[in-house]
Amino acid sequence: MEEMLKKLFSGFAIAVMLFGTVSVSEASTTSSHPKPVTENSSTYITSLKSVNGQLVGKFDYIQWYFGKAADREFLKDCKCSKDMQHAPDGYWIRNVNPRIRTFTISKYATYILQTRGDDIKWNEKVTKAQFLDFLKKRNKDGQIPFHIQVKNGLVVKITEQYIP
Repeated sequence: MEEMLKKLFSGFAIAVMLFGTVSVSEASTTSSHPKPVTENSSTYITSLKSVNGQLVGKFDYIQWYFGKAADREFLKDCKCSKDMQHAPDGYWIRNVNPRIRTFTISKYATYILQTRGDDIKWNEKVTKAQFLDFLKKRNKDGQIPFHIQVKNGLVVKITEQYIP
C-alpha cells in the first residue's frame, strides 16, 4: 500500500509540474501577443470629417432592439395606454447615454448599406465615396442607425441598419 501511495504521489507531482509549465508558457505567450480588442456597437453617426488625411467619426451609441426584445423594451419605456402591446414596426431604439465617442475610421474599412438606391439591396458593399455620398443625402438629421465594428480603437466596418 505504501509503495502504491508513493507512485501515486510521484505521478501527481509530475502532473502538477507539467501543467504548471504549460500554464506559465501560455501566459508568457499571450502577454507578448495580446489579442485584438473588437467591439460591436449600434450607433448614430453624428459627424464624419477628414483630420490630417484620415476620416474621423463621432458616434452616439444606442441600444437597438428587434422582435420580442423590442416589444419588451418598448413596454418598459412606453407611457401609453394598454392598447399598445408591441413596439411600432417591430423594432425599438433607446438612446440613454449622451456621451459621443470619437474614432478614426480605418482606410481599409468596409461600408455596407441597405437603402442606397430606390430599391432595397441587402448588405450592399459600397466604397467610401459612395458611403459618404449616402450620408450627405440621407442622414441629414443623424437618425439612421448603424452598427460599427471597432478593432483596437479603429472603426473597421460600418453597416446601415434597415428600418422598415
